Amino acid sequence: MESNLKMVDVILANEELNTSDRLEQLERKVCQQNDELTCLKSALADCIRRIQLLESKPAATASPSSQSKISPKSFTSAAKTRPEKRSSLTPSTARLSKANSSTRSSTNSLYESSCQVTSSGVFKLRGRPVKLYAQTENLPDSIPAPDASLKLEWVYGYRGKDCRSNIFLLSTGELVYFIAAVAVLFNPEENSQRFYLGHTDDIKCLSVHPNGSHCATGQTAGHNKKDSRPHVRIWDAINLTTLKVISSEFQNSISCLSFSKLNGDVLAVVDDGHEKFISLWQWETGVKLTSTKCYSDAVLNCEFHPVEKNLLFTSGKQHLCYWTFDGNLLHKRMALFEPTATTKVLNSDGTKNGKLERPKFVLCMSFNSRGELITGDSDGNLIVWSSKEPRMVFLHKKLNDTGIFTINVNDDCLIYAGKSGKIVELDSTYQSTGRSFELGENCGGCRCILYLNNNMLIVGTKKNSLYQVNLGEFNFFKCLISSHCDEIWGLSQGNNPSSFLTCANDGHLSLWDSMSFSQVWSVGLQEKLHCVDSHPSLDLAAVGFCKPKWIVFDLIEKKPVFVQSEGSEQIEVIKYSPNGCYLAAGSRDNSIYVYRVSDNGLKYSRIGKCSAHSSFLTHLDWSNSSEFIMSNSGDYEILFWRADTCRQVLDVSVIRDITWASRTCVLSMETLGIWDNGMDGTDINGCCEAKNSDLLVSVDDFGKVNLFKYPCASLKADRKVFAGHSSHVTNCRFISNETRLITTGGNDMGVFQWEILND
Repeated sequence: MESNLKMVDVILANEELNTSDRLEQLERKVCQQNDELTCLKSALADCIRRIQLLESKPAATASPSSQSKISPKSFTSAAKTRPEKRSSLTPSTARLSKANSSTRSSTNSLYESSCQVTSSGVFKLRGRPVKLYAQTENLPDSIPAPDASLKLEWVYGYRGKDCRSNIFLLSTGELVYFIAAVAVLFNPEENSQRFYLGHTDDIKCLSVHPNGSHCATGQTAGHNKKDSRPHVRIWDAINLTTLKVISSEFQNSISCLSFSKLNGDVLAVVDDGHEKFISLWQWETGVKLTSTKCYSDAVLNCEFHPVEKNLLFTSGKQHLCYWTFDGNLLHKRMALFEPTATTKVLNSDGTKNGKLERPKFVLCMSFNSRGELITGDSDGNLIVWSSKEPRMVFLHKKLNDTGIFTINVNDDCLIYAGKSGKIVELDSTYQSTGRSFELGENCGGCRCILYLNNNMLIVGTKKNSLYQVNLGEFNFFKCLISSHCDEIWGLSQGNNPSSFLTCANDGHLSLWDSMSFSQVWSVGLQEKLHCVDSHPSLDLAAVGFCKPKWIVFDLIEKKPVFVQSEGSEQIEVIKYSPNGCYLAAGSRDNSIYVYRVSDNGLKYSRIGKCSAHSSFLTHLDWSNSSEFIMSNSGDYEILFWRADTCRQVLDVSVIRDITWASRTCVLSMETLGIWDNGMDGTDINGCCEAKNSDLLVSVDDFGKVNLFKYPCASLKADRKVFAGHSSHVTNCRFISNETRLITTGGNDMGVFQWEILND
């Protein structure tokens, strides 16, 4: 009988292996077929475009002049009939092709359609042929990394949109908070920042040791399963060194952290996985003391009691839990949201009706001087709980109509705030002291409040900004840190060398000063914005919307002066010509709309529409002479145009001699080296060049800022990689005479300012 069972086990094991092998083979076939379909679709689109182009032209007999018009797609064969012209327009000379086709390619690559330059002179990007153009035959086999490097100088923004209890005061006098994968140490008095850069993805929570100099930060799981696993890093705020990394069986993200308040030797960690486990760690040794399931729904807060060593609390969606640690296990007691006979009840309307519904979320917690727990919830209730047992001591019902998002206690005073942005101070009996402050709707609801002293507060808002608020007799507030509160896509040089413009899906257009690290102004335009470009000589900026509409904005008067609806889809890219006489707007409807600019930038007359792309526009650049436009599209196509006629340029001899005013098109010979093996055309979101220092920067979907030498006309190009963003990096621009670099984040909503250092 036992032998039969063993045989069955062996058969089942073999079947399982065969099944997994077959599944793996099928997955490979599907991937290969997808690449083949992509090639077929792009080839079909290219054929249709050629047919339309031929049909739109009148029939003409062959002549020497007509033979000079050569399609970029058929250049290799055509160039052989023109020995008098330089045939080095395409990059794929035999030497370059042989050198580059072997670089960055994996011998066991699953895909045949990797990034490579073929022997026929075509750069293949995921199977899609991309024709590139070079102005010289002496192209390098490889390019070393640049001597220069980047140093993070300033981070605009604070993560307040979806995180809470994340601002603390350190023993150094600095504020510590986080945004993206960066923990920021900010000194408001000196207006300086330092950074802890040990994380590889979004930081979601923060706790500070009782000594005020050790910090714990927890991150979410990232794209890279090996390098971006959810973990906790404990680090020193004095010298920014990592003290300990805890990366155990965490599943998805670290949602809450708390050091024990008495001696700080124990760290509580709440994992935001499916099971929502809470674990206690002897963090200095990395030993886990215990672990248990915390709650079935979202856990938003975790705090140790300030006096009782083995008592801690968690709260979140419809729950408040008391936890007692006996040295081996955690024991949970659930709090009941029911006033007892000894509970003091106060209603906002003055009555003493104690009936209370369970709140949807317990949003924040703190402790008074007696060690009692104070909670605020989404229904606007302020509740004081006994420190010994889950029992209500005091209940103030509906204290705030918009919910209580944050609480902070200083001596015998308590401050709270909610979604409305109104900050109110209460005394030890939880009655108003008469001191309050309202930030206003433009600032966003309060997410976190920190007492600096009796009068001065630091307030973090849901719109990713930090404010300094004075509750004293002067009653004023000052914006310390600001950013956007949705994906940032638009970035441009401002109206002076040290300024820059951003626009985002939050509908705001903002002007920044890189010298003072501040936001000069921000104007809400009520609709999602996608791209921006400033006029080269006037105080104007063209702004493209996430719809078929663009405007011209006066940077001095801070108002629109021209509005235009164009195309059928959103404006993907917009750019003035170097002489300021033209404006090009690339749309997702596959067309570029070109306008003549007059009347000091106040009048725009449409010249025509450039229509030959078979997919949406992604990037465009102007020539130095303002005569030509180079454009990239979503299907990896590179086309060239005459601005004054909107006709496609097919003459190789003309294309060869064009010099470009900017280099933001990610597909070109000069940017060939930014593409890695296995990338597709959406992995790199933007690039730009610093002409004076021969540098090229690219930003990608993996949160990285990559620095190359320029020009970068080789697939074997070394780089320097800089981290900090935690989401796709959407754009990049050099400013301040190319001494600074600005990068913008997508989901992390951060604006990073980098200093260029010459090693």
